[in-house]
Amino acid sequence: MSAMQLIKTMTLIITGPCGIILNSSIVAVHLSHWKKRVILGECDQIILIKGFTNVLLQCFLTFSGTINAFQLYGHFDNNYFLVAYIFFFFLSSLWFWLTAWLAICYCLRLVNISQQFFISLKKRISSGITQLLLGTAVILGMINFPVFWTFNLKAQQNTSITISVNYFIFEEDIKYLSFNAAFGFCLLTLLNSLCIGLSLMSLLRHVQRMKQNNSQSCTGKIKTHARACMTIFLLMALNLFCFVTVFIFVISEFSSGTLWDTFFWSVIMASPSGQAIILFFGNSKLRSGLLKTCISK
Repeated sequence: MSAMQLIKTMTLIITGPCGIILNSSIVAVHLSHWKKRVILGECDQIILIKGFTNVLLQCFLTFSGTINAFQLYGHFDNNYFLVAYIFFFFLSSLWFWLTAWLAICYCLRLVNISQQFFISLKKRISSGITQLLLGTAVILGMINFPVFWTFNLKAQQNTSITISVNYFIFEEDIKYLSFNAAFGFCLLTLLNSLCIGLSLMSLLRHVQRMKQNNSQSCTGKIKTHARACMTIFLLMALNLFCFVTVFIFVISEFSSGTLWDTFFWSVIMASPSGQAIILFFGNSKLRSGLLKTCISK
């Protein structure tokens, strides 16, 4: 076993169970609240779907990572890898959009805007969050399905390293990639940045009011709002890092077993775990719910 294979195997052993356990815990906490007939708010519903999406993504990455780490490409044909990439791009796009919807919900909750448009928008999102998330998933599925026709997957003999294996490379459609990047990431980054900016402005106004009134009663609320802003910022930063990683990984023809291939592969494998850690960090209700669930069992 080469050094790169050993690194991939260790990454697989660590990130697979961690990502599945952490995100399953998020799902379990919210489902336990649902069983107790506790009404889940729009942010809680998004986090629940986010946790479920990350469980699916981590299971998929663990299976694909096993194929990659142990060089099992010969057991699968091109059609399998095309379906696998469609599934990966769909889950990744849904991951980005769920972060955007979470940022919008946090922003509408934190920012006190009296304009009728924002008031009606807040009511519509609160009452129709399930339909909104379902519609997002359907649209993303329609956008990612053309991968069958826009991408061509080729197997080439790897002669640049000592391991003699077949590895697969993309022949991508630049127009499709550009559209997917614009719709699936650039637009979302602008939305997230706008939501973070509005939320920070709202926090600063709250702090100024507290200083003027010499009030300490809202300190806990301010800390909660600040933690929500930090959560969205960290999720956006992680999304940016993962998007750049996946984009470079797709357009670059890295040979399997090289240093850069191992690095980018490890980053992608760890992404669902990173999301779960950020969500636990930013949501005290989630942490306390997990503690209660563990104690009750």
